[in-house]
Amino acid sequence: MKKIIINGSIVVAFLVCVQGYWFSKAFDASATQFDHSVSVALYTVADTMSERATVEKRSSNYFYVTTNSPVSNQKIDTMVQKEFSARNIRLDYEIGVYNAEDDSLVYGNYVKATIPLTKRAGCEEADGINKNFAILFPSRRSYLIGQMDIRIFVTLVLILMAWFYLVTYFKKSPAGLLNKRNQIRLGNSCLDFHNQHLIVNNSTYRLTHKENQILKLFFENPNQVIDRAVFLEKVWEKDGFFVARSMDVFISKIRKYLSMDQSIKIENLRSIGYRLHVSK
Repeated sequence: MKKIIINGSIVVAFLVCVQGYWFSKAFDASATQFDHSVSVALYTVADTMSERATVEKRSSNYFYVTTNSPVSNQKIDTMVQKEFSARNIRLDYEIGVYNAEDDSLVYGNYVKATIPLTKRAGCEEADGINKNFAILFPSRRSYLIGQMDIRIFVTLVLILMAWFYLVTYFKKSPAGLLNKRNQIRLGNSCLDFHNQHLIVNNSTYRLTHKENQILKLFFENPNQVIDRAVFLEKVWEKDGFFVARSMDVFISKIRKYLSMDQSIKIENLRSIGYRLHVSK
């Protein structure tokens, strides 16, 4: 448990540090001013096209503008360059114009900040297609994770912590992932009575129903004398000479399973029963 707590604390501290870094980037003052300038420029462009235009910031470097207006591709490009130039936004950017009906790209252009704005011939001609457009600034990194709602971040941290604890709790063994509520460990042996597995050191034995029941009695009552009658009643549910002989055969087979574990030994108490002796 101590190891789990230490490792879990390290994971949580790492996540908090990472998120702190992303928050600082996402809410940087200069970045906020830049976003404001870009948003105002794009709203100015969009308002000349439609009264119902919207500007959506989808990340720190990506803006999507919905206009649903049949404006020419060149006019959109020219107006964006003009507004960016007026606000001294000097970054390279990519502009993409999309068909509003199916969101397919109909025009794209990479604009270098060092190229001066020029008037394009024929830019006023429309083609009758309703369009939206998007702006991407490749040189700016996206800090979308830092802009998440704090509740989303807390939920992600809790999910990661739960996953970490589950992986740590359910350790792999030769028999697979065992349900610890159905395991009994003694010495170097482990009885998974739900799946009828016995693990001794690194060896795994598949048990029969009766072997499993006998071992369950032993593992639940270590260092205690168990009468033969108890085995006959709980495992065979009947008595008799041949049943008793059958039980001796099963005990002998179980002894072989446990022979590799020097800390466990089945003792035969003549005329009384058996005891599973476990060294401390």
